[in-house]
Amino acid sequence: MPKDKIIVSSADSKYFQLIKELFLSLKKADVFNEYQFAILDTGLSEDQYTYFKDNNVKIEEAKWNVDVPKYKILGRNHLKTQVARAFLPDYFPNFKIYIWLDADLWLNDLSTFHLYERGAMQECLAITPQSDRSYFNNANVEWFMNFPKKVKTINYKNISKSISKKLARKYAFYSTLNAGAFAISSKREIWDCFQKNIKLAAKKGRIFGTDQVALALSVYEDKIPTQFLPAYCNWMCEFHLPMFNEQSKKFIEPYLPYHPIALIHLAGLDEIRKDKNVLTKVKNIKGETLNRSLRFNV
Repeated sequence: MPKDKIIVSSADSKYFQLIKELFLSLKKADVFNEYQFAILDTGLSEDQYTYFKDNNVKIEEAKWNVDVPKYKILGRNHLKTQVARAFLPDYFPNFKIYIWLDADLWLNDLSTFHLYERGAMQECLAITPQSDRSYFNNANVEWFMNFPKKVKTINYKNISKSISKKLARKYAFYSTLNAGAFAISSKREIWDCFQKNIKLAAKKGRIFGTDQVALALSVYEDKIPTQFLPAYCNWMCEFHLPMFNEQSKKFIEPYLPYHPIALIHLAGLDEIRKDKNVLTKVKNIKGETLNRSLRFNV
């Protein structure tokens, strides 16, 4: 029976091991009983392509879905998915639910992960802001005497470089919406808005961060219906390490009620993304220190 829900990620040859671990984490949780898995290919090798094809994964070559000057691209084809993720129904038509997951994520807890689907089924964008009681430093401000000289937030940096400083000031202290994981139904209005803002954000040719700019404008400026999910749906390990529950064998948030984390996100942790044998000191519920890998344990 054809599946009507799809999870899409992307990778080139350098990210093969990470996306393979994402795929295996989903497979271990039997997600593929309900979901099709798909990849936007930005440079997989022939052997890597064959591996996924042999595992019934849909694969489409990522394209530049917006006009971007070649001198701005400079061969960085992996950046295609900064814009391509706004066009998932065009790549993979006829699905009711679309979930995007970056390759440096892996599934830790299925029950929590289902919140993405629940949000999308309410005809909303389901997405996790980069805000949590554990993420202590959300903004940097340079001071001169007693006055703020320079504001540094992700929204301000990305929007000011992509569109304008005026709009950047407006949303400088709004929560960054993490574009690494989101869910949207097939509802055309949300995708149309997302695509409109992708085109606007890419107009100057600054591609990195285009996805987060477009999502911020779609939610905060255009006010598309949105379900803001808690941080334990998409845990940014760079901002605060999770804890580990030795009984359930799952990573959990580091404060009460120690909720299981849906997705472990390794953005910013370059050493760990390059080498899965790197161990990290994390605490268990008793406060004891454990040496564990933050990568998916195949």
